[in-house]
Amino acid sequence: MKIYQMKMLLFFIGFFIVTLSRADEGQDLFKSTCAACHTIGNGRLVGPDLLDVSERRNQEWMVSFIKSSTAMINSGDAEASAVFKEFNNLLMPDNNYSDAQINNILAYINLGVSSKDSSEAKPISDILDGTTSKNIQNGLQLFSGKQQLANSGASCSSCHAVRDDRSFTSGMLAKDLSQTYEVMDSAGIAAIINNPPFPVMLSAYKGHNLTETEVLDVTAYLKSVSDERIYQHPRDFSVMFGLLGFAVFAIIYMITITLYFKRKIFAVNHKILSKPSRVVN
Repeated sequence: MKIYQMKMLLFFIGFFIVTLSRADEGQDLFKSTCAACHTIGNGRLVGPDLLDVSERRNQEWMVSFIKSSTAMINSGDAEASAVFKEFNNLLMPDNNYSDAQINNILAYINLGVSSKDSSEAKPISDILDGTTSKNIQNGLQLFSGKQQLANSGASCSSCHAVRDDRSFTSGMLAKDLSQTYEVMDSAGIAAIINNPPFPVMLSAYKGHNLTETEVLDVTAYLKSVSDERIYQHPRDFSVMFGLLGFAVFAIIYMITITLYFKRKIFAVNHKILSKPSRVVN
């Protein structure tokens, strides 16, 4: 009986050590990826509080959702769609983690360590503490493309628009970001910039990631846009651009017509060729 008890004790000790080892790796992954948008027992942030999440969702579902929430939503999964709608239609970025890594993250979450008592107590939502008007101005320059990103990525205004009199150029290919801060807070904005969940954005910034300082400045700028948008009076340039386009077309048309009638019709000087030749004896 003593041998059996010793074996059981060694088994539980080994199991405990393995669990802690998995949880340690899960903690590192959670802090680097998940803590930007989630807490464990400290309330909802950009995403849901993950305390006791294993009681609400089964393991297989959570592994699939963490790998690609987009794929699950597109597949019509009811629970994934419900989470998507509950959190302002904000997609969780896809993660290229193995099943083992995701299980380690879940093992750490299942320990129930409150974010308030752990080293990730200060989430990314605090990055704007201490920012100044200089950060906002730098963010404006980066967003509009007046200042190139350090890793040569495309400017935000290539695809996005904002309600801001300070910015003239803006794109129309993607979502207007004027109210983004209200929906996602700085934590969500920083998470999206650092790890884009959208295929086009992910492709555009592959190998051209923003630096930590650039993320801070762009986030500060978008907060400023959200705070000040009701005081902005953006002008409609559609009529001006239409008239300018017509004027440019008319000028090009007139130049084309003028050059057309003055063009050389023949390959050689026809007047010389058409003169009667004199025969010299």
